[in-house]
Amino acid sequence: MGVIDDIKERLDIVDVIGAYVPLKKAGRTYKGLCPFHNEKTPSFIVFPDTGTWHCFGACNIGGDVFSFVMRRENMEFGEALRLLAQRAGVTLEPQREGEAAETRQRDRVLKINQLAAEYFHYLLMNAPDAAGPRDYLTRRGINEETRKSHQLGYSRDDWHALGQNLTAKGYTPADLMEAGLVIEKKEGGHYDRFRGRLMFPIRDPRGNTVGFGARALDDSIPKYMNSPQTGVFDKSGVLYGIDKARDAIRDEGYVVIVEGYMDVLMAHQCGRRNVVASMGTALTDKQVRIIKKLAKKLVLALDPDAAGNQATVRGLDVAKEAFDRKPVPVLTARGLVRYEDQLDAEIRVVELPAGQDPDEVLKEDVGKWDALVSGALPVVEYYLRNAVARFDLKSPKGKGAAAREVLPLIQEISSSVERAHYLQQLAHLLRVDERALQQELERKGTRLHPRGGQTEAAAAGSDSAAGRGTTERVGRLSAQPGLTCGLEQYVLLLLLKRPDVLDLMNRALLDLGMEPLGAEDIGDSEKRALFIALVEQIQAGGTVQVETLRRELVPSLLRTLEEAQASLEKVASLSDEWVEIDAVHRALMLREQKLRRRMEELRFLQEDARSQQDGEAAKQWGHMVDDLADQLVRLQRDKAARTSLKGPRAGHTLE
Repeated sequence: MGVIDDIKERLDIVDVIGAYVPLKKAGRTYKGLCPFHNEKTPSFIVFPDTGTWHCFGACNIGGDVFSFVMRRENMEFGEALRLLAQRAGVTLEPQREGEAAETRQRDRVLKINQLAAEYFHYLLMNAPDAAGPRDYLTRRGINEETRKSHQLGYSRDDWHALGQNLTAKGYTPADLMEAGLVIEKKEGGHYDRFRGRLMFPIRDPRGNTVGFGARALDDSIPKYMNSPQTGVFDKSGVLYGIDKARDAIRDEGYVVIVEGYMDVLMAHQCGRRNVVASMGTALTDKQVRIIKKLAKKLVLALDPDAAGNQATVRGLDVAKEAFDRKPVPVLTARGLVRYEDQLDAEIRVVELPAGQDPDEVLKEDVGKWDALVSGALPVVEYYLRNAVARFDLKSPKGKGAAAREVLPLIQEISSSVERAHYLQQLAHLLRVDERALQQELERKGTRLHPRGGQTEAAAAGSDSAAGRGTTERVGRLSAQPGLTCGLEQYVLLLLLKRPDVLDLMNRALLDLGMEPLGAEDIGDSEKRALFIALVEQIQAGGTVQVETLRRELVPSLLRTLEEAQASLEKVASLSDEWVEIDAVHRALMLREQKLRRRMEELRFLQEDARSQQDGEAAKQWGHMVDDLADQLVRLQRDKAARTSLKGPRAGHTLE
């Protein structure tokens, strides 16, 4: 038994999930309100017999105890593994050489930061020399409850106060330097980095104090400073307030990004807890990666000045690049289907009143803030308004630059009505013929298809002689003998051999009206974690870096990677053409397995409802079974049609 199975064996999934979600026994299952979306009627089901859970509501997601903890705690697989292993009393495999020391050092720095935060907070709340910072917070409207909940602090105007406090607790100057709290003198010795400042502890999504922001109350020195880059702190990879905002972002379904600490404090104090700060910088891809695990809707509410406008534009560009994209079929004017990459997220921009920062709007009128957020502009509209200030729209060059910036955004819009609306707006703004913009948009649409996708010309020519020739060659492909492995393992092999086939696999599913491959398609916990790591690499750069995987994977997953690599040698002789065709077939098989698992769960619920004489519930589950059965039939027909073109498959044992 592997460590994953050992943990599952020792833990009761009902107990683990029940610590997060109130569950009520319902026959042989447990039911509760889904923790991942707002709902009034429970649709979240836990199956104790199989050790799985599923939301049959808006989320339509599920998995095992690991996937639940990862999603609920915003954790990577390794973090969830350590958490559940500790709870189960399971000893994990020894860490790789050097990793144990790194982990101990990281934990030591986090502990030092937490002690520093507690020390700073005590001074703010009690020290006579902190009267100035307390008065400042009072003037800014930050009450005592918020000061405590966010552990605001004060660093004494003293060269050694913090250093002496922490060394008295057994930490060395080298430890404090590692945490970025002291600075080494050239002539020897150390002094405190933060002196005479209001302190803002910065935490990661799980509440670990990773660094500090500090505001000067003396105008003669720079107003803000942050912790330096350390082993636990990277300013570009953290968001102020994320530890307090995480659950609210999930509940609300969107996040509001502001610039400053005070903006976040006032928002949380006013009950708007889905607000976080980028800490005075433009949004970064690392910050977006934190956000997209929680919600797919992002609202930028940066300061309404020139710097804020520039940061907004940069933040929009980063968000568009960092959020995932999905190929969407679009019907052209000639009745052909064209695939376009569209953003799998919604991004909007709040237009704040001139001269007012978010905290000032909130303090003045919370209702006004709510109206501004709910009326936030779509990205296209913001760029259209912004183009007036950024480009010389009287010159042909300026008009061309504005069109090049806005047309790709219009391209992102799936609704043809909305596209037409914004094309009209752009044409009016540039004072050009709308038909010229439409032609340019269509040219962009033909060029901007996803990697490996078909253009209109390719789609139109699929029945040509060249297309038939390809089919004939496929039918004569010889089988590759000697390959014996499970389906999920084989899919991992395909992604390792040809990362680009992920796009082909997803396109086949989208053609059937189904979502792309995801973690839920992989039943085995370890293979699922490796699949997630592979997909993240592929989506980030289009390739798989095995050595990077080796460094980043937890030890228990290294065996899974090594097994996949060992099997990879057996498929090295597969032709590229075979891999592309076979990858699609395997994707359909994976989805078929997932549908069958879901149908089994629903039939179980249906039988349970009948045994309790709950006819209405039995009918509801029955309808869902029928819907899945329709999907399954559609998928099997497509799979059978593809198989008939592929020829014999002798030697491939997948079960």
